Amino acid sequence: MIRKDFPTWRPIVASTVLILASACSAPQPRTDHQTPSKPKVVSIPIPAVIKPVPSEVPAPVSPWLRLRDRLVMHDCNDNPAVLKETRRYTRHPHRFNENWRKAMPLFLVVLDQVERHDLPGEFALLPYVESHYRQLPAKGRGPAGMWQLIERTAVDQGLSVSPNYDERLDALASTVVALRLLERYDRQFADWRLADLAFNAGEFRVKRALGNRRPKDLDSQQLAKLALSPVSHQHLARLMALACIISDPQRFSVSLPIVEDYVALEELQLPSAIDLRVAANLAEMPMDDLLRFNAAWSGQRHPHGPATKLWLPTQNADQLKVALENIPIDKLSDWHRHTIDTPTTLDAIGKRLNVTTATLARANRLDSDRALHTGELLLLPGRDKAANVDKSVQTHTIRRGDTLSAIAHRYGIRLRDLLRWNALTAKSILRTGTPLQIHAPTL
Repeated sequence: MIRKDFPTWRPIVASTVLILASACSAPQPRTDHQTPSKPKVVSIPIPAVIKPVPSEVPAPVSPWLRLRDRLVMHDCNDNPAVLKETRRYTRHPHRFNENWRKAMPLFLVVLDQVERHDLPGEFALLPYVESHYRQLPAKGRGPAGMWQLIERTAVDQGLSVSPNYDERLDALASTVVALRLLERYDRQFADWRLADLAFNAGEFRVKRALGNRRPKDLDSQQLAKLALSPVSHQHLARLMALACIISDPQRFSVSLPIVEDYVALEELQLPSAIDLRVAANLAEMPMDDLLRFNAAWSGQRHPHGPATKLWLPTQNADQLKVALENIPIDKLSDWHRHTIDTPTTLDAIGKRLNVTTATLARANRLDSDRALHTGELLLLPGRDKAANVDKSVQTHTIRRGDTLSAIAHRYGIRLRDLLRWNALTAKSILRTGTPLQIHAPTL
C-alpha cells in the first residue's frame, strides 16, 4: 500500500539551571576595648513586577492543510483518466468553490473521523465523489446519504433504516460505518486504491479481478486493466482527480473556500423529541439548513421529525439550548401548521390551548405582542386533530421532477402563496416524498 508517513511533533523542553554562588569571609576577633560598629544599611532595589507573557491561542489549522497532510497520492501526471476527471470537476471554478462551501460542515465531520482512524486523506473526498456531500434520500431500495450506502450494507453494519428514520443520512453514524468498511478493505488489500474500488464494486469482485496477483505489484496501468466495470474505474479516477485538485488548486485554476467560511457542527442530545420546524425557529436558522444537517429524521412518513438529537452549527446549538430552558418538555414534539381564519393574538391562542404566549412566540420566531392576521400560518402545539383544521387544505407529496412553479400552476394557486403556506423560499430544495400544503385558491 502506498502510504505517507505522518510526522509526529514532540516538544523539546529546554531547562536552564542558574547557580548562585556567594563567598563569605571569616569573622575577625573583637577585643573588649572595641566598640561594635553599627550595622551598615544596604538599600536593595525592589525589582519591577514582571508580568507573565500571555500564551497565544494557536490559530486553527486549515482543514485543507489537514487534508493535504494525509493525502497519499502526489503524482497527477501519469494517468490520462485522472486528468480527464480534473478537467470535468474544474470546468466551472465558481461552482466547484460553492459546492465545497456547502459541503464544509459535513466535510469537517468526515475529516475528524479520518484523522481519528489514521486513514488516507483521499477517503475524506469520497462523499464528494458519491454525492457532492449531499444527504440524498433513497429512491425505493436504492442507496442513500452522502456515502450512498445501500440498505443491506447499512443494516448489516448496524444502521437503522426505516421510513421515519434513515441512519444512512446521519452525518456521524454513516461516516463511522463507511470508514469502518474502507479501513477493512485497506488492511485486506494493502492499497487504498483497491479499497476504493472495493467500496464501489464490492470486495469479492475486487478479489476475483486480482486473482493471484499481489496488490503491491500493481502499477497504475495494471490497475486500470483489472476486470471491473467502467463505472468502478471512473469512481477511482474521480477520487484521484479530487486529490490532485485539492493538492494544487492553482494548477487547475480553482480556489477553495477560505477558513472564515467554515461552519463546524456539533451533535446536540435533546431532553425530549422535538418537531424540526420548531427546532429551526428556536435555533434561529433556515429550515433548509436544519434538514440538510439532519436528513435522517426527515423521512417520507414524518418529514418534520420529531428528532431526539440534532446536528447544528455551534452558534445555533447555543441558541437552541437557551430556548429549550424556557419551553416545557411536553410542548416540543407534536406541532402542526394552522391557518389563522380571523384576526387574533398569540395571547388569545395561548389561553385557548393552555400554553404560554412566550412559548408560541419562540416556536414561531415572532414578537409576543404581534397581531396575527387572516391567512397567516402559525405553528401550534398538538396534532392536527386537536385544532381547527381548514377543510380546504389538501396535501401534495413531492415527486421526482416536481418544481414549485409547476406545482403552483397545477393547483391554480400563486407561487408566493405556496411558499408562504409551507415556509419555503424560491431556492428551497424539494425532497421526494415531502408533503406540501395546498390551500383552495381564493376566488
